Parts: sequence; C-alpha cells; structure tokens
Amino acid sequence: MTAERAREPDATMTALPVEIAGLAGRLPSAQLAAARERAARLGIGADEVLLADGAVTPELAAAAAAAHLGLAVEPLDGMPSPAPPPEALRGMMRSGLLRQPDGSIVVAARGRQLRRLADELEAMPALRMRLRLTTPERLAQHVRQHFAGALGQLAAFALRDERADQSAATLGLSRYLLVLGALACVLLAGLALITPAALLVAPMLLVSLVLLGWSLLRLVASTTTPEIAPPPPRDDAALPAYSLIVPLYREARVVPQLIEALAALDYPPEKLQVLLVVEPDDAETAAALARHVRRPGFDILVAPDAGPRTKPKALNAALPFARGEIVGIYDAEDVPEPQQLRRACSAFAAPGNRRVGCVQARLAIDNVADSWITRQFAAEYAAHFDVVLPLLASARLPLPLGGTSNHFRRVALDRVGAWDPFNVAEDADLGVRLARGGWRTLVIASSTDEEAPRTAGAWLRQRTRWYKGWMQTLLVHGRTPRRLLAEIGWSGVLSFLLLLGGGLVSALMHPVFALALGLRWSLGAEAGTSTASLLLEGLGLLVLLTGYGATALCTLVGMRHRRLSGLWQVLPLIPLYWLMLSLAGWRALFQLIAAPQRWEKTEHGLARTSRRRPVRLRLRPAASQPAARRGRPSGLRNTDAAPPPHRPADA
Repeated sequence: MTAERAREPDATMTALPVEIAGLAGRLPSAQLAAARERAARLGIGADEVLLADGAVTPELAAAAAAAHLGLAVEPLDGMPSPAPPPEALRGMMRSGLLRQPDGSIVVAARGRQLRRLADELEAMPALRMRLRLTTPERLAQHVRQHFAGALGQLAAFALRDERADQSAATLGLSRYLLVLGALACVLLAGLALITPAALLVAPMLLVSLVLLGWSLLRLVASTTTPEIAPPPPRDDAALPAYSLIVPLYREARVVPQLIEALAALDYPPEKLQVLLVVEPDDAETAAALARHVRRPGFDILVAPDAGPRTKPKALNAALPFARGEIVGIYDAEDVPEPQQLRRACSAFAAPGNRRVGCVQARLAIDNVADSWITRQFAAEYAAHFDVVLPLLASARLPLPLGGTSNHFRRVALDRVGAWDPFNVAEDADLGVRLARGGWRTLVIASSTDEEAPRTAGAWLRQRTRWYKGWMQTLLVHGRTPRRLLAEIGWSGVLSFLLLLGGGLVSALMHPVFALALGLRWSLGAEAGTSTASLLLEGLGLLVLLTGYGATALCTLVGMRHRRLSGLWQVLPLIPLYWLMLSLAGWRALFQLIAAPQRWEKTEHGLARTSRRRPVRLRLRPAASQPAARRGRPSGLRNTDAAPPPHRPADA
C-alpha cells in the first residue's frame, strides 16, 4: 500500500470524534483510529493522544478542528486588550475564554471541550460569527507576554491584598515581641541559675509544659501502628488531569536527573502537565532545561520579577497555567517513586475523602553516607515523615506540609489563597491554612528521595530559613486566636502549638536548660537546696530526659520503618545536633527582624553518595539517559521540603 493510499479516508473515518475529524486525510487512518481507541480508554480527547505522541503540533490540531467546526483560527498575535482585573485574569485562565476588543470571543479548547463546543454550535449556529479558536499554549503565551505585570502582582501580592491577616507580609510589631519574649525567657533562666526563686517557677513551668507536650506527641507517635497502603489504581480512565509544578533556581546540575525522574512517573502522559519555573536571572538553569526538555507536556515558565524572590512566589506564578484537577509540587533534586501520583489519586478518590485537600508523600534522604550531618538528617526525616506526620493525619489534625511532594486539589488551593510569597516556610503555613479552611491532609506510603546538605554551613542556612518561616507561621495564625480556635478546634490548636511552637522552643531553650543543669551539678551543694531551686532543677532534668528519650525512640522507630542502618552512629550525636539546631534557631530569630523574607538558597547536585544507585544520575552522560518512559514520546515543546524542628528540602 502506498503512502498516499494509507492517508485516504475510509469507512472507519466517519466515526472519528469532533476533535480529530478534521485530520482525516492528513494522518493515516490507522493512527487516527488508534488515537480514538486510546482516548476512549483514558476518557480524554483523541487530539490529546496525538499531541502526547508528537504526531501533531498544537497549531495543526487546532487548525484542523477549526476547519471541521467552521470557525476561524485566532493566532493571538495582534494588539492585546487592557489587562483584566486579577479575578478576571484567573477566570480567563481557568475557562480558556478571552474577549477581544472587537467583541469576538477566543476559545482555547481541546479534547472533549471541542465536543461540547460542537454541540453548542449546532444549537446556536450564529455563534460561529463571534467565536475564534486558538490553542491553550497560544493563550498562555499571550497572557505571559502581554499581562506579565498583572500576573506578577497576582503571584506576589494577591494573598496580602485579599487576606491581609493570613500573610506574613503584614507582620509588624509581633516580630519584635517574639524576639523580646525569647530574650526574656533566657533572662529568666539566667536569674534562675543565680538566685532560684519561687517567682521564676511559673514561667519556667510554662516553657517546660510546651517542651514536654512536644516530647509527648513524639512518644505517642512512636507507638502508633503504620497503616497498610492500598494498591495504586490501574483504571486510567478514572485518573484526573494532573499538573506538576517544579520551581528551580541555580539548579542546572540536577536538571538531567529531574527530567528523567519526572519522565519515569507512571501516569498517562496525555493527562500529565509539567511546569518548570525558573527565575529571570538564572540563564544557566534555563539553558539546561532547554537542552534536556524533549517531551510534550513539559513547559518552561519564567517567574515574574516582582515582590520577594521566594519559592512560593514562583509557585503562585505557575498556578494560573496549571490545567490539572490535582496540582503536585516537586523540588529540583527530587526523585519520587514512579507510582506516587497514582497513590495520591487513590487517596483523593477514597470514600469519605471529599474534603481531603492535600496528600503529602514521605520524604527520604538519598545521600545518607555523605557525612554525619546527612546521616542525622536522614534519621530526622524518618522520624518525622514515617512516624509523626502519619499520626497527625490519622487524627485529622493540622500538619505542617513538607516543601515538596505534596499534592493538592486545585479547588482547595484556590479557596485558601494558594501560597504566601512572604513566608519562607510556605509549606507549614499552607498546611495550617488548609486546616482552617476545612480541608484535611493525608500522608501516603509513597516516598520521594531528596538530597540533604552535607556541610555545616549549607545545613545552617537551610535550617535558619525553616525556623524563620515557622516563626512567621506562628505569628500569622496566632494573631487571631479566637478565630483560629473556631476553625480548627482545641485539638488542632494544641497540635499546632506543640508541633511548631514546641520545636522552636526546644531549639531556643535547649542550651539554656543544659547550661543550667551543668552549672547546678558543678556547683554541688553551693547551688542551694531551696524548694524553688530543687523544683527548677527537677523541671530542667525532666525536660532534657524526656526530650532526649522521645527523640531517641522516635528516631529508632523511624529508622526501622525506613530500613536505615547505623542507629548507634546517630544516637550519640543527637546532643551535638541539637546544639546546631539551637544555633539555627537563634540565627532565625534575629533574621526575623533584620531580613524576614531573605531566602538562603540550598545548593543541590553536590551529593557524593546515593542509596538508590551506586552512580548519581547527574553524573551520567546525556547519551546514556533513556529517551522516554513507556507511553511518553520524544518531542519538543518549549514555552516560555518540615519535621519538628525540621522541614523538607527546597527548590
């Protein structure tokens, strides 16, 4: 059979759906029939199958559909209309409808949307005079090109302007009061060392109760039996459209690993969109993405140069372009389990989970053997993500999200105002705001490998930022206590205070308690035997023993869940690690005043070891990387991580 004969329409072409009927005679009939059959299995449009295969371009698919429907094609290369107000801009991106100055309406439709459009045109033929068809890619490019200023303002300032009481941008005097309160606690502890008095018992008792509550939470979590994870769903038709957002800044080293890890995800490529967000001054990362992005469905965006330079602002900038019902967040160095998206969908779709707004995957450290710091980090993550967070989720309590591998219902994100660009622990803050909005968060038994900082300097900068963000989160949600109590209840408020507040108080006060006991024991009988002195000494001893005991048990259980060896290399170094946490906590406290929005970048791609494989993906030559996973074609479309007191790695 000749090529011309293969392209001739036959009897089977009469059954082609609207979205590809215009391609009859342009593509082989067998290819169109196969696209129709796969689309029926997936519950999507057949044009989306052809686009994911790289068989057609978006422009060709749109031109063929427009010709079949009797519509004009709109290239969107003329003069734009004035920038719409923020809510109208959001609505335009969600609906795919753009009203032109001449009164015509541009429709960015694809797949089953074209079938509905065909029904409307059949019912009202006069609409053909007003409607023009374009591609979702052209509409997105048009918006980025002509409404960049409005998008930047929306990404950076929408939460501050629309919900001022929930934004860290509006924190003022409370930041100074927090610093003064911490210094007052240290002063009281110093007085207790010199002249123990009954007046000092009450404030020290209050601090001790917070620390004991934090330890008790970890002890209870250590006794909880882990749930058995259900198998991931295999019905591809029931899977929703999924968008992944990956913010990158100075991440050129890990781009090959990132693209390979995302391509390995077991999810229908027709239903998966990946948005890679770079900063405007990061030419090196943008160039690396341009070299390695060779798959349809991967789009490169540039974050606006407005407001603070933070990860949450980059996420907000990408959100209007996300077309999925579910929005997932990954960091540049992440390597998620291939079935993670399916497991997240299973959790969202389970009976009784209609109000589940977020699904958090478990984070694990990959470069455990790089240094003693990465070993402690890995044990810390195991305790938090495999022990503490599952308890909070099962008890339906608010939990601070990890900075990565969290998956949201798009509707939940929209209703709570998405991310706060002025909070440097945007994940912890968003977890609380989801709970305040009536949304639950679940933890699933699917892991994402991350890279931990292996040097003390990198670790300190990262941990300082996490602590500073936790302080911002406490201040933001603590300034309306009655409203907070009404929205999440007593149990929610208590867990929120113990998890965030307890972790911070532990970091700030640990050296004070340790010094107090050390001086007391070194002075012996000279330190006095008054009731107040003995009571303060007992409180200090109880707090230290309970804290170390709870941490050791939680670490033991977490390392067993994660199958990490080297427990006896971890436990003896916990006191030293806690002193490092204290240094990061005090550094964060003063940064809260001097530089509240400073984002100290964590460099990635520096790991020397890997638990997953003996050779890091980033060290492989480009030629050795597989072209695509099963079902993912090769093609090019290049358009413009917190455990108490720790938080997952960041972008």
